[in-house]
Amino acid sequence: MAFPNHLLNPSTWRHVGLGLTTTIFALGALAIVSPAVGAESLGVIPTTSEGREVAGKGMIFLGVRDLAAAGALYWYYFEGKQKEMGVLTLAWTLVCVVDTWVATQGPKGWDSGIWTLCSRAAVVTFVGLGLVQS
Repeated sequence: MAFPNHLLNPSTWRHVGLGLTTTIFALGALAIVSPAVGAESLGVIPTTSEGREVAGKGMIFLGVRDLAAAGALYWYYFEGKQKEMGVLTLAWTLVCVVDTWVATQGPKGWDSGIWTLCSRAAVVTFVGLGLVQS
């Protein structure tokens, strides 16, 4: 088997995928429950009431996006469809990259946890590859 699949057995990859799914769900829930915190984590810091309203609506949109993806991943997990989980997880890498790009455009640029977002994209890719190959 190719890298990274041989590092863990298929059952372990499945549970790692479940952990990642739970993380995606939690981030989506955070964006819906506390849009201001979610927006700040992406470097969006509105300064006017109109800006806060727009950011809040945008974060709800992003939260629903995350919940929808997590819902599909949970379904694949419970159906035992690891390859499908892997494909969706690999596709989710693009979401991570765009989230990182948006955060770099914020007022803090690369100084506000951007490396955490870059690491997130790497982990999502790694787990996706492990699931696809298992």
